[in-house]
Amino acid sequence: MSIARWIVSLLTLCGLMVLAWYSVLLARADISSRENNLAALRAAVELVPANAAYHALLAEHLEAAGANPDRELEVATSLSPYESRYWIRRGFRAELEQKFDESERYLLEAYQVDRGFDPRSALMNYYFRRGKLPQFWKSTREALDMSYGNLDPIFRLCIAASDNPAIIRQALPPRRDILFDFFTYLITHGQGESAASIARELATSAQPEEVDILLNYCGAQLVHHNGGSSLIVWNALCTRRLIPFAELSPSLGRIVTNGDFAALPLQRGYDWRYGSDAGVAVGPMDAAEGLAIDLNGKQPDGISLISQEIPLSPGKLYTIKYDYRLAGGSGDSGLHWVVQGPRSDAREGNELMAISPVLAAQDWDNGTVTFSSGQRDSASLVLEYRRMLGTVRWSGKAQIRRVISSLSPLGSDK
Repeated sequence: MSIARWIVSLLTLCGLMVLAWYSVLLARADISSRENNLAALRAAVELVPANAAYHALLAEHLEAAGANPDRELEVATSLSPYESRYWIRRGFRAELEQKFDESERYLLEAYQVDRGFDPRSALMNYYFRRGKLPQFWKSTREALDMSYGNLDPIFRLCIAASDNPAIIRQALPPRRDILFDFFTYLITHGQGESAASIARELATSAQPEEVDILLNYCGAQLVHHNGGSSLIVWNALCTRRLIPFAELSPSLGRIVTNGDFAALPLQRGYDWRYGSDAGVAVGPMDAAEGLAIDLNGKQPDGISLISQEIPLSPGKLYTIKYDYRLAGGSGDSGLHWVVQGPRSDAREGNELMAISPVLAAQDWDNGTVTFSSGQRDSASLVLEYRRMLGTVRWSGKAQIRRVISSLSPLGSDK
């Protein structure tokens, strides 16, 4: 064997021995770190002082023990300067010690080495706590642009920073999914009135998977008597054929939805609603024409059978026309159509605007209800059962084939 080959073999053997020794060292250090206590982590750092993760973990345990972890965190960032989590930890530590300039510098360093979500979120939260709103809104926009998962914590911060939805809207990146998530947050947390402009924007380009939330918005706005915004969203969904109805137009007299009952009622928004009260069954007629309402005589003395919210234009006279017949039963049916205004006082019933004669025809017939909108922009149209004094509860079937609306030929109520 030549001297050169002998030297190469010797060096190779030495290298293998060093690798073996270092592997054993790493294994010992790993075992110590896994014990996850202060003494074991100190040992791991002594065995492998160039491992940034060991220094960071030791810093956590020092802090939990009431000792100062700053030195270990400093070593971690020097060993692994492109690990943003170590800079973020140093930033939080400096903020706790009220070294605010130093804290901001560390967080900005984290952002420089890592343009992902975590450094942006850390800066956003820091600026919120420090009351630096211009920087907060900028960081919020950047954080949302890289966001994933549940965004509710960010939205909570935004609302805590400003109760003006327009300001928050400006901080949102130009991403429809973020805008829809914010809109959903507002609806879910009972802040639908703040979402009006967003609702209109979303509805004009609504997607099928968004319909449910937009209908929830319509319902919430109707409960709070904000019919204008609700109607805009509802009509946008109709226009885009996401719900199977024609647009409503109170100024032209079109205020009834699904008046021929051709579609199964959504029981939401401006469509028909009915419950499942004892003694009452509501469903499509056998011939798929209209709606059948069965009362077995065990229903409450006064009950709403079917109803829908109707949009109005102030200063108009409207006529509701309905086709119906009764099957079975005898005596006073106790059924009549009622138009009710919004509830003005929680202790009182809805304001009665108009009421039809009691339904009595055994063959197909029609009736009308005419009423003035006054200054209202919405009302409820209700088919109601109410037992008359001195009578037994009516049992039988009411079939409603069509309900349509128009402006009254009597003209304006002004």
